[in-house]
Amino acid sequence: MQFFDGQPTSAGSVSESAAHRHERVVERLLRLQRITAALAGSRTLTEIASTIIDQGMPALDAEVGVVAILSADGASLRNLGFKGVPVDTEEAWAEVPVDSPVPVAEAARTGAPIIVPTREERNARYPVLARVHGVEHGGAVAAFPLVLESRTVGSLGFCFPASRAFDDDDYAFILSIAQQCALAVERVRWHEVAEQEIAHRRASEEALRARERELTALVAELRQTQEALREADRRKDDFLAMLAHELRNPLAPLLNAVELIKAAGPPTPIVERARTIMDRQIGHMSRMVDDLLDISRISRGKITLSIERVDLVELARATALDYRSLLDARGVRFELALPSAPVWLHADPTRLAQAIGNLLQNANKFTDDGGSVRLSIAPHHPACGVVSVEVADTGIGMESAVLERIFEPFAQADQSLARSRGGLGLGLALVKGVVELHGGSVRAASAGLGRGAAITITLPLGAAASRAADARRAADARRAAASASSRRILIIEDNVDAADSLRMLLERRGHTVAVAHSGDDGVAAARMAPPDVILCDIGLPGAMNGYGVARLLRAESAMRKTLLVALTGYGQDDDRKLARAAGFDAHLTKPVAQAMLERLLAELAPLPETA
Repeated sequence: MQFFDGQPTSAGSVSESAAHRHERVVERLLRLQRITAALAGSRTLTEIASTIIDQGMPALDAEVGVVAILSADGASLRNLGFKGVPVDTEEAWAEVPVDSPVPVAEAARTGAPIIVPTREERNARYPVLARVHGVEHGGAVAAFPLVLESRTVGSLGFCFPASRAFDDDDYAFILSIAQQCALAVERVRWHEVAEQEIAHRRASEEALRARERELTALVAELRQTQEALREADRRKDDFLAMLAHELRNPLAPLLNAVELIKAAGPPTPIVERARTIMDRQIGHMSRMVDDLLDISRISRGKITLSIERVDLVELARATALDYRSLLDARGVRFELALPSAPVWLHADPTRLAQAIGNLLQNANKFTDDGGSVRLSIAPHHPACGVVSVEVADTGIGMESAVLERIFEPFAQADQSLARSRGGLGLGLALVKGVVELHGGSVRAASAGLGRGAAITITLPLGAAASRAADARRAADARRAAASASSRRILIIEDNVDAADSLRMLLERRGHTVAVAHSGDDGVAAARMAPPDVILCDIGLPGAMNGYGVARLLRAESAMRKTLLVALTGYGQDDDRKLARAAGFDAHLTKPVAQAMLERLLAELAPLPETA
């Protein structure tokens, strides 16, 4: 007598049992092969669960199969496949806590296989299963953890229709499919992670490409905006140049008329008063026109300084002389505090005088009648290498908010409706631009409204020029001697008032003057009687403008010694370059003060042969 699974058997039955076991082993091996092949092609966790359940249940004669995986935090189990139970049970148990009293939860929680061979033991350990299946249904259960490298990722379980004993083959088969299931689950998870990473990278790359497209579009838009701003700036400059030209044209004859009144002899008090008013207002308007153009040139970096050795003390004294009468007329006390010794700079004397003059003009504007203005120069210690020029007044003063922006273009200290002290708000901006071009700085200070203000320019010192004063006096003497000589002058100007008033002024100075009102007439007059000096407007009517006149006359040998002077309302740097390129020796911007014109004639114009 032989025993199998604790039961006595006969020799025949042992042989039959061995054959049946052999068949079962072969069948399970074939199912393991099919499971391996199916899992290799599985792309989702649901496919894996279906393969395990569909192949495992018939191989084990089970009536219920389930595959579940642990959540990321290990707190719950999600059923990937649940076969052999009612739909409502499948839905109710779609996800259960890992500490639930069911075999698959216990296997996942403990990491150890759970085998319950009898219905009674099952009902005792897991009463919930009895309520699900009923006491008359169901028997043994088996649940195995899905373990990968000592890490539990889920569990699988089978329920059987009755009690049964589990032999080594059952254990080995369930363990094999559990291991394959764990490997397949991990592979799919890694595949999902890789796909997510690829999708994330693709999304990132697409986002980067979209950002690049946005940036490209933004750069293109910025370039268009920049180009539009350049075009607007160019049009603004063109407008300012044309505006200056149109304003200067009527200013030129007005200034000439004032000079004629001055030269006509002792005037009546009324005439003198009218002449003074005209002179002052013409000067005021001329400064506004110049300021408007200069601030544009400074902002675009188109001002070129003519640097030379300059005595700052002498320059300040000369500038103060120009403004003293303006201050005296209003009863403003003007004080000069200048060093006795020269203070030498490397600077553009014209621009530096313009900066100091703007400060004096500003002080005059904001100082009430009877107040005081003080111009002082304070050389610092030689080691500092700088010198300060200060213009202080007892005027209306400034608030701190105004001090912060006073050097900005178009900034105004007087914001009242009357604007009795207003202007274009460019004077101090020009001062700042000119001083910074010289490598210096400027600052403003005020104790508050009604307590005056002080504006200080700080400039780098330059080496003293030996014999500079003697050379300047010698040059002045030469100019004085030359100015006494009469010259033959041709005026080419289409503005009749400007031409006639300038002719009368020059004739009163002893010069012989001819006038032409177009380029063609001017060229013909010059050829008929070659002059010593030609004062030529640029914007002439007809086919030949001033540049054409200059180019044509410069090509003729009889005109090689003639001084060609552009006398025009166009005063930008580009206009000066065009004048030089056309052959002009000098460029004067309307309105031109008589003294400036005389200096130019004395310095540059050749003396007549009879002199």
